[in-house]
Amino acid sequence: MIGYVLGEHGRQSARLATQAGSRSGPSTEDLFGIEDRVDRLTLIVAAMWSLLEEQGLTEEQLHERIRALDEADGVPDGKMTPQPTTCRSCAAKVGAGLAACQFCGTAVAATAQPGPFDGV
Repeated sequence: MIGYVLGEHGRQSARLATQAGSRSGPSTEDLFGIEDRVDRLTLIVAAMWSLLEEQGLTEEQLHERIRALDEADGVPDGKMTPQPTTCRSCAAKVGAGLAACQFCGTAVAATAQPGPFDGV
C-alpha cells in the first residue's frame, strides 16, 4: 500500500530539488503529479472508510477521531503539524523532520517507526 501511495515520490522530490534553483515555481507537470498523489490518497481513504463502516463505525466516531488527532499537536487547525523535539545535547528545539540538531549537530534519536503515510 505504501508504494502505491507514494508512487514516484522519491524521483519527483529529487527532480524538484535539482530544478529548484532554476525556476520560480512549480511547473504544470509538477502540479499534475501532486494532483495524482491526492487522487490516490482520496481513493485509499475512501476504501479505508468503507471498511470501517462495514465494521460498524459511525460518522460521529470518525469526526471525533479527526478532532482528537487535530488537537493532539496543540493547534486545532485542520491538519497534523509535526512537533519539534529537544536536542539531548544542547537542549535546543530541533525542527520536525531534521536528522540532527541544527545548532550542535547531535543526531536526533529515532523515537518511532515510520508510519505508512510518512513522506506523502
